[in-house]
Amino acid sequence: MKYLKTRINKIIIAVLFCILPAGGLTACKGPAAPPAETNTQIPSESAAAEAAGTQENFSPEYPALTPERENSPTSDVSSENLPYDSETIIEEQSFSGMDLGDYRNVRFTTSLVTRDGQSHIRYSLVSGEETAYTFPDAYSSWHFEDTINFITFHDINGDGKKDVITSEQYTTGAGSEDARIFSMVRIYLNQGKEFLFAEGLSISIGNSLEVSDGDAYTAENVLSVLSEPAYCNFDGTDGWTKGEIESFAFLVKEDVLTDDREALSRKVRYPLHIVRDGSERQINSPEEFLENYDLILNLQVIYDVEGSETEGLFWNQNGVMLGTGAVWFGKTEDGTVKITAIPAEVQYCNPLNVD
Repeated sequence: MKYLKTRINKIIIAVLFCILPAGGLTACKGPAAPPAETNTQIPSESAAAEAAGTQENFSPEYPALTPERENSPTSDVSSENLPYDSETIIEEQSFSGMDLGDYRNVRFTTSLVTRDGQSHIRYSLVSGEETAYTFPDAYSSWHFEDTINFITFHDINGDGKKDVITSEQYTTGAGSEDARIFSMVRIYLNQGKEFLFAEGLSISIGNSLEVSDGDAYTAENVLSVLSEPAYCNFDGTDGWTKGEIESFAFLVKEDVLTDDREALSRKVRYPLHIVRDGSERQINSPEEFLENYDLILNLQVIYDVEGSETEGLFWNQNGVMLGTGAVWFGKTEDGTVKITAIPAEVQYCNPLNVD
């Protein structure tokens, strides 16, 4: 129940062949987010660091790299000439001396891999001669074309940790005459020891950028979509951004699905007021939240979160709603996004009485 792959594939196909117009939920009119600057050529590692030092939105350690499409770094690598289940590191898209999450001074490697003759892209973190971490696979049913649109490292949800955002070009499996080239985005949210693939948020970028237009898939365009004020906060200031709100919703759902109680307890604004069995209670700390976890997250709440979408969420003066009202959240006084309410009386249909 964790991910509804069939539904997501249908969404991708609809985006590909219907070419949805640019749009999305834009509830607040705040000042447009400044575009993220990015290089237009693949520099060497030293040149990338030097060039990134002049970029306003990126520290020298985290350049935004966008290769020229005419000189794609993998254009001379043919999957037909590679052995079965092979892996070839793409040096031009691999970067040394990276600090990402709990991984220090590691090499971010981009590899072209083949499975059953089909090409895919794999990202990893390498320490010395050992692979310290391999990023979750994505879009394994699509055939990687030959172009990586960009790789960039940017904190999209304001938690102080650099997330990893990439974009690649793929082709449909409709045959040589009908095959179409399209672009997709991968958003990996930095959780310290692991990077979670925010699949829904990644795919929803296609609602704002035409997947058939490779030139639209640049770091600055993707970051502009993620940083646009898309949810009102009703206090007279700019709206909350798509990136920070929808990534938070994704992480809340992930915590519930994996029963990561401690992680969820850190996402709550205290005191948290709840009503259970007709009685009002106040939860004052993460420790108290954990002690009363099964009471707070009763089956109504869990079922509702499990079936929730995490993009294009409903919002009003109370904040942003996950599911049909199981969880409410929004920005707090210190600028962080927190859960503000977990009502029990949500409308969830459970006709089979599944526990």
